[in-house]
Order: sequence, then structure tokens, then C-alpha cells
Amino acid sequence: MGLETKTILITRQREQSVEFIAEIERRGGRAVLLPMISIKDPESWEDCDRALLQIKSYNALIFTSVNSVEKLFQRCLIRSVEPVVLRMCNIYAVGEKTRQAIEERGLAVKAIPEQFSSAGLAEYFKGVNLQGKRFLYPRGDLGSPELIKSLVRQGATVDPVIVYRNAGPSETDTERVYRKLLAGEIDVITFASPSAAINFVKLFPLERMATMDKRTTIAVIGPTTNDAMRGLGVHVDIVARKSTIEGLLDAIEEHYST
Repeated sequence: MGLETKTILITRQREQSVEFIAEIERRGGRAVLLPMISIKDPESWEDCDRALLQIKSYNALIFTSVNSVEKLFQRCLIRSVEPVVLRMCNIYAVGEKTRQAIEERGLAVKAIPEQFSSAGLAEYFKGVNLQGKRFLYPRGDLGSPELIKSLVRQGATVDPVIVYRNAGPSETDTERVYRKLLAGEIDVITFASPSAAINFVKLFPLERMATMDKRTTIAVIGPTTNDAMRGLGVHVDIVARKSTIEGLLDAIEEHYST
């Protein structure tokens, strides 16, 4: 039956929500946007700049978001580092969108995991000899440390560098959406990243979430975001089997058709 009569709250950043909104509307639903993530530069580029100067010393590069790709390449341009030098590294991406962002910049991706998540990447590397390998991991300030821990346990050295910060929405937009949640005007709250989940719970602590309409369900894009929500004490109703926007909307449709 599609998503007819369903209103879905999108919490990902505005620039990355155009396709999401279009797909909801194509399926008959209505989208409400409250970006939990506004991408800002890190407070300091020192660690990133140092890593770029030493790029030849790395065996591999890991990208777990499109934002990390965009920000690192912007910094390469500012620091006059030719992106071609990154070809010396094996490059790994968390999923199709991230791979596409890398390939658009003229670089090849060695592998993406079967499951599009940081946990999926960690699982992929369990079959790879990492002893003595050095990884550069450009990431956001709210990224999970689990992938880093997993690689280190396998003998790798990992240099995580912050290339962007996550900022939240305005107070006005937050209150507007909260009123809709109280009134039962939003059927599903969606989360496409742990960062969005973390920022949402900062704005809507558990006691505030308890006042929302009980019919409102929470849907997440995959296991990494699900783990983040559980760690924050939030019950998740829907977990996409395929970690894509299409997979998330498929799971929501399935939830309402049973």
C-alpha cells in the first residue's frame, strides 16, 4: 500500500535529503525535515594537515561517509595536495554512495562491505591480514570508535582525524517539530546515522520523548545506527535490512503492511 497517509520525519542533513524526500513522496507519503546534522569544519585542521603531509606512509584510507570524502578532498585542495597521491593507498568505502563520491574524484575503491556500515567494514577486515598496516581514517566528531578498535586488535595502526563537526538544528525548527510529535502528526522518525541519533537525543531527552504520541515509530538505516540508539536508551521499531534509503523505506512499508 506504499506510504499513503504516513508522515515521515527526516533527520539527515538538508543537502543529502533531496532524494529521500522525493522517494517518500513517490511512495505516497509526506516528508518533514529536521536536520540533526549541519556539517561544520573541525575546530582545528592540524591533525588532518599532518596526515596529508605524511600520506605516503599510509597503506590504506577508510571513508565511512560522503561528508568525510568531501571534506578531505576540500582540504587537499586548500593544502595543494594532489588527490592523485591518494592512489598510493588502498581505499575502502562504507557503501555505494560513499564509493560513488570517491570515484567521482578519480580514485578507485578497493572494496565496500556486504553490509553498508562501520560494523560491516570491521567484519570485512576480519578476513584481511592487517599486521603492520597503517590506516588513515578521516571522520566526523561523533563517529563510533568501534571500527578503530577492531582494526587495532588485528594489528593495524589507525590514525583517526576529524574532518568535520556535526551541529544541530535551530531552536525554532526543533519546537515546530516537537509540537507535531506531541500532536501525533508524525508517524515515523528516521535516522540514517549514529550522529543524527546522538544529536536528536540531545534535543529530545528520554523524558521528552516519553511525551510524544505513542503511535510514532522509530526507524533506522542499519545495525550501526540501531546500536547507537540502543546505547542512548531508545527503543527502535524498524531496522532496514539493506542500509540504503530505499532499504529503509522498504522496511517502513513492510512494518505498516503487517
